[in-house]
Amino acid sequence: MRDAALDRWLLVNYAGYPFGPNSLMPDNGLANLAASLLADGRAVRVEDCATVSLMAEFTSPELTSRLAQAWDRLMPSGPGARAPDAPERARLLRCLEQGEEERTALQQALLRRLADELERRIREGRIQAVGFKLWNGDGLLGAAFLAEEIRRRCPAVRVFGGGPHVDIFMERLLEAHDVFDALAFGECEETIRRLGESGADARSYASIPNLIFRADGAIRRSGHEMIRDLDRLPMPVYDPEVYPAMAGDEKIRIIVVDESRGCRNNCAFCIHPVKSNHTLRTKSVAKLIAEIGNIAARYRIRTFRFAGSCTPYELLNAFAAAARGGQPWAYSSFAHLRNSAEADFEAMAASGCVSLFFGIESGSPAVLKKMRKGISLPDVVPTIRRAAAAGIFPVGSIIYPAPGETEESEQDTLALLAEARPGAVTVQAPLVVPMTDWFDSPQRYGVALEKAGYLREIMHWKAKLLMPPSFWSPLPVSIDGRDFKAILGKTSEFVARVEAMGIPTAMADDTYLMSRAAGMDVVEFRDRTRRAFFAGDMEPIRALVAGINANV
Repeated sequence: MRDAALDRWLLVNYAGYPFGPNSLMPDNGLANLAASLLADGRAVRVEDCATVSLMAEFTSPELTSRLAQAWDRLMPSGPGARAPDAPERARLLRCLEQGEEERTALQQALLRRLADELERRIREGRIQAVGFKLWNGDGLLGAAFLAEEIRRRCPAVRVFGGGPHVDIFMERLLEAHDVFDALAFGECEETIRRLGESGADARSYASIPNLIFRADGAIRRSGHEMIRDLDRLPMPVYDPEVYPAMAGDEKIRIIVVDESRGCRNNCAFCIHPVKSNHTLRTKSVAKLIAEIGNIAARYRIRTFRFAGSCTPYELLNAFAAAARGGQPWAYSSFAHLRNSAEADFEAMAASGCVSLFFGIESGSPAVLKKMRKGISLPDVVPTIRRAAAAGIFPVGSIIYPAPGETEESEQDTLALLAEARPGAVTVQAPLVVPMTDWFDSPQRYGVALEKAGYLREIMHWKAKLLMPPSFWSPLPVSIDGRDFKAILGKTSEFVARVEAMGIPTAMADDTYLMSRAAGMDVVEFRDRTRRAFFAGDMEPIRALVAGINANV
């Protein structure tokens, strides 16, 4: 029925304080949803709050100065650098805690202003539905606050939520934040189209795929569907008229392109196969070339990153062959150690691939087996070396200390990295995520947690991604008898050992992509951006964003 249609939409991205430059990249998920609504003749506006201007409202000159000084002492660098002793470290940590409290107060003022702004947009645009992308930590709490304000001020408007946090927590998220008419999980392009058709009538929710909603006093879940033919999806929309944050230098204009969805792997620690399905689906090369060409022509952007977590070499090779000698693109992607003999790294480099991210995770066969990682260690060194020889910056990821970790397995991993010499390594603490086998079968992995309490804690947990893991807030979980604080300490110690080998850490393939566009050495880029984002130093951040955008 037409009176149940939702024809005018507002899509909102609020993730809290941007913790790094990749937080300022455009949101491809909302651009895809906007395209689906526009294809059906509906009006939509993307309100992306991860912008340079809004970031400036999280700080003050005095706060920035104090945090910058604290950073320089906590993270000393250069000849003769001296780490703080225990009393100074304690004083600096109190400074950080005070700074976080001040930033939280500034965020509350910003949220109240954003609520006023959203209300004005809703009334002026006669908006009928608002969709929030839900993240962790401040992103979830902030979005829930804004959703509650919209429900109070504009009670006729439907309020929905979706995004990665829904995929992880599902019904539990609606139990904790009962301010949404419904939550969408999985792939939502078809879901939002169906909501456009009949979403004003809550009785339709059971027949719309991928929804979590309340009915008859209980929380219900509709059937799960995935997009099987990715070529059917309309081109993502980044027009400033639809996505205003794309005007000027508010965002870093590097686009994430959906080339594939799904994951064939079954790693015990990973949520990807659960949220995006085990069935791997890819766009055709012709569709990818057309989509990236459209982005280049329409938005004058020629730098991008592939989104998929399981991009097959068959697709990467075919794309490289089709793009080689064409437009001067620069891109990065996830890659794989499994089947890496199939990879044509030279063709990828010639087509504009500048960096690849490889999931190594460990140098120990026993640890990898326990992770169900499914890679062959003899493939690691030749694959990393071949990619580097082709002119591609290889980044490896390590999880440490993983379940079953020993001093011997640590030495195995360090020896592997010393031999492979990747351009950089991302070292991650073992985070037990709901919907993974680490969470579902904890005893199998030496994991000890009380599930209900852990879920309440981790749903709102904020990882302090700008700081070494030893500074993060503890979670109520232990692995192999180590509590989370001890785990984070071991992670930080391992990072120091890798750095001492001359292999930089705390960066990924998109870091290299951005550093290249900024015309900076990747380590210098990492160090400058970590300091600037930690302190909220807006002058270098504005210069960084403008510099990248001038070259992408």
